[in-house]
Amino acid sequence: MDIQSLGILSSIAAKVNINTKVNKGNNLSFPQIFSETMGTNQISAKDMFSKAYPTNDVNVKVGNCDIANEIWERKDFPVWQYFQDDVSVSSLNNWKPTEAEPTGAESYIQQELKKIGFGEIVVMLPESLQKKMETNPEYAQEITEKLQKWKADYDRMDNAVAASYGDDPILYQMTKSYCIQLDGDGNVKNYTVVSGGIDTHKSDDTNRTYSKAPQKTVVKTVKPKSIRKEVANTITRFEEVDYTNIAPYLVPLYKNREILL
Repeated sequence: MDIQSLGILSSIAAKVNINTKVNKGNNLSFPQIFSETMGTNQISAKDMFSKAYPTNDVNVKVGNCDIANEIWERKDFPVWQYFQDDVSVSSLNNWKPTEAEPTGAESYIQQELKKIGFGEIVVMLPESLQKKMETNPEYAQEITEKLQKWKADYDRMDNAVAASYGDDPILYQMTKSYCIQLDGDGNVKNYTVVSGGIDTHKSDDTNRTYSKAPQKTVVKTVKPKSIRKEVANTITRFEEVDYTNIAPYLVPLYKNREILL
């Protein structure tokens, strides 16, 4: 990693107050999660997911999120509101578009996305799932590990895409925030990943200095084209990805996956 990348890494780490020793991993096993929360009177779903991602700012929201796939996938669907503490799971159930779908690069969308901090994870789940998790440790383990696997698989592919564009995958990973909706069985129903917005490209330019934490400039979002019947997700940067070109990046990222999770 070059000097420029190290400078950005330090700035991001300071900004979001996370553990910069990324090679130690971001996930705990469920036995660790359970043992660390046993001292409380009740093990909440928020405790479980927070312990699963100790270097992220995790916000668990419970309620009925009823958003059609075609609405969720729109680039102007205000998913950024879910990152606000005072917005409930059901707040956007009646949201309807008023114009043709934008590209996502419009200033009003970018301004809202820039308000989302680095490393935030919003997990939305129905009350029925919350109750089952909080009363059945074995079931809670299954759900927690299922989400950990989903995120690990997603990040591995997304970081390979980022590397194919010349981004430093470790820095790029640290810019990500996630909004994830789980169904009653703990499967990922809808999601949006917000990432980028700073210069994470590798560079030999050692003359540039960073006097303050970098601000997001252009932010991208990734949403599922379809998650019905296990249809493969399409990852976009406002264009289709050539998976043949990113294949060479997958092997080294897979071998070094422990530093990316």
